[in-house]
Amino acid sequence: MKKQIDIIVPVYNGLEDLKKCVESVCANTDLNCHRLILVDDKSPDKEVLPYLRSLASEQIKIIESPINEGFSASVNKGMQYSDRDVILLNSDTIVTKNWVEKMIACAYSQKAAATVTPLSNAATLCSVPEFLRDNDLPEGYTVEEMGELVEHCSIRRYPRVTVAVGFCMYIKREVLDTIGYFDAETFGKGYGEENDFCHRAEMKGYMHLMCDDTFIYHKGTASFDSEEKKKLLEEHERILWERYEPFVRKNGVYCEQNPNRDIQENVKLYLMLGKEKCGKLYLTDQENVEKPAEAMNTFYAIRKENKILVTVFSGKNKIEFKFQAPSIGIYSAIADEEEEKILTDVIRAFHITEVIMQSQGAFAHSTYETLKKSLAASEKNYDAKLILRGFLSGKNDCLSENELIDGVYTKQIKSLIDENEKLQQENKVKSEEINNIYNSKRFKLACAMEKIIRPFKRPIQ
Repeated sequence: MKKQIDIIVPVYNGLEDLKKCVESVCANTDLNCHRLILVDDKSPDKEVLPYLRSLASEQIKIIESPINEGFSASVNKGMQYSDRDVILLNSDTIVTKNWVEKMIACAYSQKAAATVTPLSNAATLCSVPEFLRDNDLPEGYTVEEMGELVEHCSIRRYPRVTVAVGFCMYIKREVLDTIGYFDAETFGKGYGEENDFCHRAEMKGYMHLMCDDTFIYHKGTASFDSEEKKKLLEEHERILWERYEPFVRKNGVYCEQNPNRDIQENVKLYLMLGKEKCGKLYLTDQENVEKPAEAMNTFYAIRKENKILVTVFSGKNKIEFKFQAPSIGIYSAIADEEEEKILTDVIRAFHITEVIMQSQGAFAHSTYETLKKSLAASEKNYDAKLILRGFLSGKNDCLSENELIDGVYTKQIKSLIDENEKLQQENKVKSEEINNIYNSKRFKLACAMEKIIRPFKRPIQ
């Protein structure tokens, strides 16, 4: 049975933003399954309540507060009314296609997950393309187009974050039953209430995740004057330090180090490539290529030693990728399969519609026919991690640290390959010693876990 959740929107004035929010929720949410709960906090604007009442239905519930109690109290009323998992949603947001289903998938990817926060233009830890900033929508993009871009290029890593961001915050009912609701008495008007909640959850062994395949627009307007906001922020920050100093320090370290910058870099990559949803891939044996006359995205691919080099021209941008291909010692047929996989992923990732054999060299000729078939399979999934690693390594002229995020077994394989290459270069080892590396139980276990067992039997020169 499809999981049912409640979407809770606290309301205080802001009628025009509220209408956009509700329209987006109705357009992008299955309200036959889920419910929308709108909580009015005694809005002074006389048009707000009549509008809310006009929406009332079986699946859209309206809660009216007789007095103004503040943001946290409004949120609590919605959570207390509900008996399901909830999504807390600010009234100045615009949601995108499949947002609820994607956040549910993220929330239940980890048993210990308490909250989930999507990406947004203005969501501090979860802001894209720039971290800790309120970004404008990229020029030429609508909210829906940004949602499509983020979903398409996502790594779906669902990384851990130190705190959720309250503009759009998924909370499991299990967590609410365990630790309670927001501390409305202390954080009545907001600013710090979600941090307090998240730290309490962590003290019970829960964690917080970023939903890196979902984009929600957040306008981020201030609900009261900046001087009052400044005083509240200072007072609430002091309270958080007194209650949860280790957690606050950890959050500060997160902000300094930005451990999930690869997600921001990925979005930046696709924004650099622009909105062009078609392109050409040239298979070439020429290492230096010039910018083509075509306006569309144009890709040039060449094999150089154990790397696949891809140069992309898109408008004024020149973007370079370096993909690590199989190392020396693997049969050439296996290497060709890996090269084809890399380029097939490029085709699917960047909406390439035409593959052209620019030269008759071995690389171009050996991959051309196979890649032509990939054009008919563009609906299949591709390795988004591989694309991002290629982008970062291309920028840094070395393998990115993101090459190692996939797990301990990848690290073992890379370590053994590096060790083998070093020994060969130093010429201080016999073939038996190198074969011992490849035939070791440790290496075979690592390969098995990564599902990339290959016959390392090429004779040592």
